[in-house]
Amino acid sequence: MVLEVPPRTDLSDAGLIEAIRADQLAARITDPEIPVEAHLDPDVSWAVAPIADTFRNVVLDARFEARDADRRIAEIKAGYAGVESGFVWWVAPSDTPADLRARLAAAGLTLEGNAPAMAADLADVPLDEPLPEGLEIVPVTDEATLAEFLTIVEADWREWTGGEKTDIQRQTLEAFAREIPRRFPDEPVPLRWVGRADGMPVATSRVSLGGGAAGLYAILTLGSHRGRGFGRALTLAALRAAAGIGYGIAVLQSSDLGYGVYRKLGFHELFSYDIFVQPGPETPAQRG
Repeated sequence: MVLEVPPRTDLSDAGLIEAIRADQLAARITDPEIPVEAHLDPDVSWAVAPIADTFRNVVLDARFEARDADRRIAEIKAGYAGVESGFVWWVAPSDTPADLRARLAAAGLTLEGNAPAMAADLADVPLDEPLPEGLEIVPVTDEATLAEFLTIVEADWREWTGGEKTDIQRQTLEAFAREIPRRFPDEPVPLRWVGRADGMPVATSRVSLGGGAAGLYAILTLGSHRGRGFGRALTLAALRAAAGIGYGIAVLQSSDLGYGVYRKLGFHELFSYDIFVQPGPETPAQRG
């Protein structure tokens, strides 16, 4: 991981929106944990992942002219059909043309939900808050702690899908286990964290720095341990790591479950993404 974008400092709404979009691009397309084939076209950015995991194949920042939009949507769909994968198209309010959502629906994509895009000035976040009782937080710095981290990711996916681990999920977990350790030597601070209770992993967090802001991901807690402040504590652990090397802005895309937690930590909503999905041969519903 090479940090080519210095920490962002513009706390205006426009600056925070740009930080959110830059983080999305870095975390999902130009520097994701599983390397992808990145397409940085003049009018859209999209990624083709090495596995047919719908949620690793991502389209962002469409800036189509109305006369070209249907053709470009068809071209991107064809790009994923060639590798037999579904994909996720994140639509922000500033994406164009204005009727992009209707065009995506007409092309067969389904609106699966919305994700509030939020940001915070880290000077306003209580980074030094004490840990909840019974929680230990450790950095993910080797294959053993990464294995703990991935057990929580897998458990979250199973809860989300309500079933057994699929073949695509297995391939994705194997890719994480293979690719993430290769990144450890170049990471300026630990970017992933595991929370333990009674010696067992129960929660995780991750921060992405490639867009110049502290982008939060994988804020997960086992259902059996929710309501005890563990998610909040893991969020703060990731943000402390970023703040310690000069990052002053934090960004995220919130789930319904986390929205209230983030508001209480000082995050505010700048806009909301609409999330359109083109299912693949096997599309496990999973977050992250």
